[in-house]
Amino acid sequence: MIPTPWLTLHAAESDSAEVNALGYEALTPAVLEQEKAASYIEALNFAYSQPDIRNVAVTGPYGAGKSSVLKTWCQAKEGALRVLTVSLADFDMQKSVSEKEDQLEKGKSEEVEKNAETSEKSIEYSILQQILYKNKKNELPYSRIERISGVTAGQILKSAALLTLTMMLAGVALFFLAPDYITAKLSLPVALSQKLLVWPFSARLIGAVLSVLGSLSLLLYQLHRTGIFDRKVSLDKVDILKGAVTTKSSSPSLLNVYIDEIVYFFDSTKYDVVIFEDLDRLNNNRIFIKLREINQIINNCLSDRNPLKFIYAVRDDLFSSAESRTKFFDFVIPVIPVMDKDNASDHFSNKFTKEERKQKGLDECISRIATFIPDMRVMHNITNEFRLYQNIVNNRENTPKLLAMIAYKNLCAEDYHSIDKKGGIVFHFMDAYVDRFIHQRYVKDINAQISLEQNQLNSINSEKNTYRGALRKELLSPYISEVYREKLSFYNGSILSLKHILDDEDDFVKLLNSEGFSIIDSFRHHNILQVGVNEVSSLRTAYEERCELIEKKTDASILRLKNNIALLETEKRSIRAESVSGIINRMQKSGFRSWVVQHVNDGKELTPRQNEQLDFVYFLLSSGYLSTDYMSFRSVFMPGVLTENDNIFIKSVMAGNDAGESFTIPLQNTPNVVARLKKLAVIERENAQHPDIIHWLLDNAPETLKENTAALLGQSGGERAIKLLALIQREFSTELRLRYCEIFMQDEKLLRKLLTYLSESEPQEFVQEMTSLMLCLNKYKNAWLNDDIYELAEGIISGSASLIEFVPESHTEMFSDTLISNRFLVSNIPVVATEEHRALVTHLVSKGLFSYSAENLQNIYLLLSQSKDGLDFARRPLQCLESLSFPELKNVINKNIDAFVSDLFVTSDEFDRIPELLSSHLMMLSTAELIINRMEFCIDNIASIENQAELSPRDPAAPEINTYSLLLSHDRISPSLDNFVHLLHDNMIDIPYDLVRWANAKHHMLKPANIVISSGHVFDTFLKKFIASPDLSEDTLRRVMNCFSVLIMEIPKNIPIRNAEVLCSLNKLAPTIQVFTALYNALSGEDNNLNRMNTLLCNHLARRPELLSAEPEEIFYIDDSFDRDLARELFGNGHIGMNIKVGTLRWLRDNDPDLMDEVQLLPLDLLAELSPWMYDDTLRLSLLKSCLAAGDADKNMLHNVLNSFADENYHGLLPNERYRKMTHTAELWELAEQLSEAGLIQPPKMGTGRDEHKMVINPVRSDSDPATEG
Repeated sequence: MIPTPWLTLHAAESDSAEVNALGYEALTPAVLEQEKAASYIEALNFAYSQPDIRNVAVTGPYGAGKSSVLKTWCQAKEGALRVLTVSLADFDMQKSVSEKEDQLEKGKSEEVEKNAETSEKSIEYSILQQILYKNKKNELPYSRIERISGVTAGQILKSAALLTLTMMLAGVALFFLAPDYITAKLSLPVALSQKLLVWPFSARLIGAVLSVLGSLSLLLYQLHRTGIFDRKVSLDKVDILKGAVTTKSSSPSLLNVYIDEIVYFFDSTKYDVVIFEDLDRLNNNRIFIKLREINQIINNCLSDRNPLKFIYAVRDDLFSSAESRTKFFDFVIPVIPVMDKDNASDHFSNKFTKEERKQKGLDECISRIATFIPDMRVMHNITNEFRLYQNIVNNRENTPKLLAMIAYKNLCAEDYHSIDKKGGIVFHFMDAYVDRFIHQRYVKDINAQISLEQNQLNSINSEKNTYRGALRKELLSPYISEVYREKLSFYNGSILSLKHILDDEDDFVKLLNSEGFSIIDSFRHHNILQVGVNEVSSLRTAYEERCELIEKKTDASILRLKNNIALLETEKRSIRAESVSGIINRMQKSGFRSWVVQHVNDGKELTPRQNEQLDFVYFLLSSGYLSTDYMSFRSVFMPGVLTENDNIFIKSVMAGNDAGESFTIPLQNTPNVVARLKKLAVIERENAQHPDIIHWLLDNAPETLKENTAALLGQSGGERAIKLLALIQREFSTELRLRYCEIFMQDEKLLRKLLTYLSESEPQEFVQEMTSLMLCLNKYKNAWLNDDIYELAEGIISGSASLIEFVPESHTEMFSDTLISNRFLVSNIPVVATEEHRALVTHLVSKGLFSYSAENLQNIYLLLSQSKDGLDFARRPLQCLESLSFPELKNVINKNIDAFVSDLFVTSDEFDRIPELLSSHLMMLSTAELIINRMEFCIDNIASIENQAELSPRDPAAPEINTYSLLLSHDRISPSLDNFVHLLHDNMIDIPYDLVRWANAKHHMLKPANIVISSGHVFDTFLKKFIASPDLSEDTLRRVMNCFSVLIMEIPKNIPIRNAEVLCSLNKLAPTIQVFTALYNALSGEDNNLNRMNTLLCNHLARRPELLSAEPEEIFYIDDSFDRDLARELFGNGHIGMNIKVGTLRWLRDNDPDLMDEVQLLPLDLLAELSPWMYDDTLRLSLLKSCLAAGDADKNMLHNVLNSFADENYHGLLPNERYRKMTHTAELWELAEQLSEAGLIQPPKMGTGRDEHKMVINPVRSDSDPATEG
């Protein structure tokens, strides 16, 4: 493969220095650098050196540099070779519309059309002309092709001489034949004829023949020069009578006709090489065949010299197959193009300087356009034209667009020049864009979607019912009204009341799914009305549809639909304001092509050439390089209806410059500027909203201004839109600003959008100023009634710190009127200086049209009071504000009492107003807590404050908090029994916690007094919550109970044993069996306090011992189980009399005879004490036996007990020194055994002999004791 040279067509340094300095480049082939062209030169030299190589092809695509390669080779061979170049081609030319239509009607394709126009004969004629006219006429004296050339004096004299000689020779011939006649006619001397007559006739005849021969020779020489004998002129007819000669044309191939002329030419001129360029563009392969034949003929005729070489510069795909190409040509040299789609941008970029490429967007434009440039020559031409246009046209500052226009002019020349005839793709598209025909196809679809969404929204809003039950009631009301709901029922196989169906949807659905139903009398079941199938079906359909609407009322569908409509409206405005590139990108390539076919090509399919141009036009439009200002890039601006400043502004708008830059340009012919902007379809651009244009539109075209404003809000973000509005109105007067604000107030959508942007912006001065101006337009006060608009406006007003200050002085009444009508609240009341603003503040305060804040209240007082003392306001804010005597001001304070307290009251000295505020139902309890916590005070009479309770905001699951509890916890209540009793009567406080803690801390400060509780419920609370509190201290309980003259008849179930002991010690427990039982039930659950409980119960019974005799079973038995611990405690209690104890023991024995054997009721010492009071040995014996069984066997105590027995036999059961004999009984024997087991006596024995019926008792024997009786 031959290395590719660098084929960039640089201008020669020597020849084109000035051109390069100007930035222009020639389109002719350039001479390549020797090193880079060496491979091609070597190949061509080889082809030339080979005698058998006579037809050489230099191939490559168009623009590859074939001509440059050949030119470089020719220059390298300059002096060694004679080269003839033949260059001809068929180029795409624009044809008239009529020609196109005629040819299209004949059904000719583009290829047939081209072949028809470029006939084979015309090609041959052109080749002949370029070959034969290469040399001058004098270099080809025998050429039969006449040339127009300059005639010299010598040539004229020569021709004249030849003609004269011819005529003279003719005359001499006549003179030889008739000398007398010629002499007479010409008045010649007679001597001449006489001398000639002397000659013999034969001599004169020979002279005449020679003269005629010479004359004819000269004549034939001249005729040969005219081509009569060389077929240059074909004589069709010779009219001798008229002296006319008519030639005729011939139709054979000119190359064949003039082959001898061609051979003569090359034989005479000695050319070595003939180069044929661009013949392949003619799409006529037959010409190549003829040229090959001619080459063969010429070389056959020129056998005595080097063969003539034909070099053809053609494209690679000239022949359909490689075999055909290699067979036709003797040698093929391919030229590899240096420029392709991958590196085209690099080549194109090198055409511009670094400074030029730094211009905004130009570098990107160069790279993108380069991919569409087919070859280097087109690239050079685009660059040349760009240089020229850049210095002349109107809009030359925007270099990317200018370059795009030049590229469009070169690559789509036919469409470009159609603009002047109001035709072509670009013209029709821009025209449709300006008239918004293209936008309408998309706006139409959006309008349909908006209509659909709006209908859904209206349907939802029109549905008045909010739940299905109400809908069922409405649908059934025509059949059974509320008046007859008890008298009538529905029947569809079963009787259903109206209430039942309204409550149960399943039954209602079953009713509607039936084949019909009846209305019947509920009592007599008479049929009153029959409802048919069709009517039931209508009811079912209506119910299903309206149920969907009800569901949408509650699932945010309304908000979703509103948002969708807003988004669609925004999109519609966005489409209307879209640039050319935006709308073309929306159409996409397929849509754009369809539009071109329909509106530009009359519905006919595009040709391949049109498709190529369509691709490039689409690229330019979609990239923004072609826009509505395209005409300014192909024309020169002439001041007229537009001044220079006006034109600069329009160009700034089209260039997309920032509004701040565009607005500084003063306009002089505003109406014409507006008309021009409309024509360019850029009147809605944000940088086109010049203050002068706004002013003119306000006066002359408010509807256009409204559309522009909608586009401004739609195509800009919120922050940018607000900045633009501020920039527009910066120099406006107040009246003009108000007029401009009316544009927004007249359109609900515009107003909502503006307020949305204002609310999203920082509360800067412009936001407040524009809001105040719109509020001054009270004739549009109903515009604020829309819920969304009202909410947005309320948010802006509440966030505006200086709204009042921006109200124009002459518009304060209108401003306040709008606020009153819509109940808007001013967020900040400044300390204004003017009387008009002070009057406005007075009016706002009197109507309550201000938001609460501590600063507002203080400013109101300072503005409207006489003292204007800020220190006095700080000490007594509530009193100061009340002194202004504004009821609405008081209402504002009451509505915001919590904030008022936290902001002002807690730091004031108004302690006398604390009870009033603490009793207020308007204040939250957390605020009351703030007062209680932050202010130092003490409530002497808690009854002066109404207790209030609420859930804790910090912990909703926690119990309610209340005022009294807060006062108690913060020690804000004076310690008095009156306050104590009042607190007992309150149902909200937590007595076991709050009151008990307070009493524990303050009991020592309570002055003794008689406490009277009139309510049984309160006393019950006192017992259960205060007395029974485990946190109640003994001292507090004693202090409080000493103030009560009362006996407690009911014992709280949760009373602590300590509290019960205190009450018992104070004798505050009623000595009844009920109290005893209640104490036992309350205290018995604590095993650890069992002994204390028994002691308490015994002490309680000791106050009234008779209860032991009256209710022994209630006291001693618990669920039929004997309470031995309590019994022991009772019998051991010293405050209970002996008789009652003995009687109780006797009852126990009688009630349960086995009890004494199972339980030791009395210890031995107590039995010894009680035994003398007993009059029943059986009782003594039982108690004694239980003591012995328990191991309680003190000998002395036993002596006392045994000696108390009425039966004296018991007295000797404990002998001291010797044995004793006594009558045997079972009781004595059993007791003796127990004493023996206790080690007090020896085991009893029966006597012997006559004492065999007696039992013998022996004392315990020791080592020193004498022997006892055995």
